[in-house]
Amino acid sequence: MIAAALTVATIAQAAAAMNYEGKTIRMIVGSPVGGGYDLYGRFFGRHISRFLPGAPAVTVQNMPGGEGVVFANWLSTSAPKDGTAFGLAPSTLSTAPLFDSKGPVYDARKITWIGSLNAEVGVAVSWKTSGVSAFKDVRERELIVGSVGATDATTVHPLILNQVLGTRFKIIPGYPGTSGVTLALENGEIQGIGSWNYSSLKSARPQWLADKSVNILLQLGLTRSPELPDIPDVLDFADTDEKKSILKLVFGPLQMGRPVLAPPGLDAATTTVLRHALMALIKDPQAREEAAKLSIDLSQPMDGVAVQDLVSEFYSYSPEMITAVSRMIGTAR
Repeated sequence: MIAAALTVATIAQAAAAMNYEGKTIRMIVGSPVGGGYDLYGRFFGRHISRFLPGAPAVTVQNMPGGEGVVFANWLSTSAPKDGTAFGLAPSTLSTAPLFDSKGPVYDARKITWIGSLNAEVGVAVSWKTSGVSAFKDVRERELIVGSVGATDATTVHPLILNQVLGTRFKIIPGYPGTSGVTLALENGEIQGIGSWNYSSLKSARPQWLADKSVNILLQLGLTRSPELPDIPDVLDFADTDEKKSILKLVFGPLQMGRPVLAPPGLDAATTTVLRHALMALIKDPQAREEAAKLSIDLSQPMDGVAVQDLVSEFYSYSPEMITAVSRMIGTAR
């Protein structure tokens, strides 16, 4: 989903106005070390300099907390607004301010969205010995799943599935990122994961798919993965308009997959340069070759304008709908 391409003249003018020569960029990953977002963020950090005027140095740092909320708060309140600080973080930070009045201090509409590396399909999975092998099973018996923070997809998604579709996920919170949840599943502390990006499953634990250590119960998102033709999608079970609206609001951020974002108030020239650099990186043969080796998915990217429009769509939902979802996940004001 890519909006109209920037003209060569517009890009050239922006590059002339914004040159990174001699500068160092802080590329922030809003998730812990070792997870899928860390993998994507460090990949992005290794390549982005080649597409920026002046070829700046790039340092990659992790700023985990609240499924990207800590990073988004810093980006909106403390980060320099000169194009030297931006990062990659979970897409759920786009809706976190709608549902949580305590953690987020930013307005997602005011963030400068650079674009996204891909679109995502989430999956709910169970361990092979859990006794739950299909979606119908988790509507009949309890499945213990691990989660991170209150606005994290590993928490929000199974809570919504319990409330809207009658599943019986028992959520154990407090793990340090999805990598911590994954380790807990491997060690037998839990029986499944209520929401996990399918691309992360393929890159972080490909052997689990190869040896069938996990069962994929359900696809989570507004689009289906062509690799999972026999796995039902969450919208298949939305038997009322209200349920469909709730599921679209909650699972909509998966459309922006792995977003890259910069502080609010970034000037037009810098925004143009960064947005062009992201799309050029995604098309670059060298970057795509490395992405393939790391099982990094670069399909269905979105440019910054398309991401900005999607965020505005989330904020257009009625206050009543947002309050209803907040109550379901326990963050209502």
